[in-house]
Amino acid sequence: MSKLDSIRFISLPQSMEDKITGFRIDSSIPIPVQLADGQKHLDPDKVTLESIVAGMLVVIAYRDNDKNIPYYRDFVLAAQPNAIEELNTAAIAKEKQKDYPFAEQLFLTVYHMTPQVASCINLASLYSSWAVYEAGQKDEKAEDFYLTKCLNTLREGLERFGESEDILCELGALQTYLGNLEDAQAYLQRYMKVASEGEKKQKMKAMLKDVTKRLDSDLEIRQAYDFMMLDEEEKALSTIEKFIAKNPKVWHGHFIKGWALRRLKRYQEAEEALLKCFSCGESNADIYNELSICALENGRRELAKNYLNAAVDLDSDNLTLASNLAFLHLMDDEFDEAREWIEKCRRLAPEDSQVKSMMEEYTAKTGESFGDIVSEEYVSDPEGKEEHHHEDDCHCHDHDSGHSHQHHGDEGEDMDGFEAELEAMKED
Repeated sequence: MSKLDSIRFISLPQSMEDKITGFRIDSSIPIPVQLADGQKHLDPDKVTLESIVAGMLVVIAYRDNDKNIPYYRDFVLAAQPNAIEELNTAAIAKEKQKDYPFAEQLFLTVYHMTPQVASCINLASLYSSWAVYEAGQKDEKAEDFYLTKCLNTLREGLERFGESEDILCELGALQTYLGNLEDAQAYLQRYMKVASEGEKKQKMKAMLKDVTKRLDSDLEIRQAYDFMMLDEEEKALSTIEKFIAKNPKVWHGHFIKGWALRRLKRYQEAEEALLKCFSCGESNADIYNELSICALENGRRELAKNYLNAAVDLDSDNLTLASNLAFLHLMDDEFDEAREWIEKCRRLAPEDSQVKSMMEEYTAKTGESFGDIVSEEYVSDPEGKEEHHHEDDCHCHDHDSGHSHQHHGDEGEDMDGFEAELEAMKED
């Protein structure tokens, strides 16, 4: 329900044109009146100055393009000279009480009555607090909504008030928080040009320095990644070494280094670089997959399987990982495990050529063929006590945790080590 739904407009008689000292009422301008709670129709006998002022404040807050806003503002200030101060005080109190909708109405009213940098920032700060509250409620959609309102309020303020150092400061800090580093850098650079000397400027200068450093680092990561996509591993390695020297605790650098070293067949060094990702606090399927390739190439087949099992636990629906694990078990004549993972691959991609090749290899080795794909179901217990997992003789592990990670970009290339060993085994 819109706040404006509680507003009714009336026309005042000419006899009231001098009712407020120092302000002349214009009887030709419609006057908004706020209905009392539960009231649907306006009772002329219950119209008071308070209900008129309340109605004007709602219109000022939510219909700021109304041509009569200047008149309503002057009316309110004539009736309540301390209105701005009282509204601000009430708005701050409501924000502290987390009554955000009412605080928004009050801050909007102040901003539209007296458009100033301070009232703009107060409104934006409210939206920022509201976003933090919604984040605490685990409502990401609402959090994003109020962060956007905060951002838009500051941007509109910058258009209205020009190069305000306070608004530029707020925008720079907000964009930094949001991770929009290029925008943050642009706003902070503009801030530096107009900011007054002092402690605040020094803090923002440090923020700008940090943002610029992060942007430079991001550029190095992107350049190293691009070199990997162009199969220029040496250039990627040289670039990422520079990044790691400046950012030794950022896992992305160690991952790209390990990836490049692995493709250069420097497997021991690659493994050492990849393991540093864990000490940096990161553990994902791509890291474990790269480690499994290194372990395999270094002759540690069981370790390679362990790494792949860890990878699949983190990314249960990743065909590349499941196929790699199926290949390893098939090559080691571990047929129960091989079939288990081949069945998993069949459910993920029944028409995949590599999956079909594994099925043929398995049948050639064991004499066992594959039937129709068996789907997994969860069936409720008749008593409603528990759920049982039925697989009709299919022994695939259920790792469906819902995680989804992107590969690091080697389209199909992660299978190279496994396929080479499989081909070598066939030749032997």
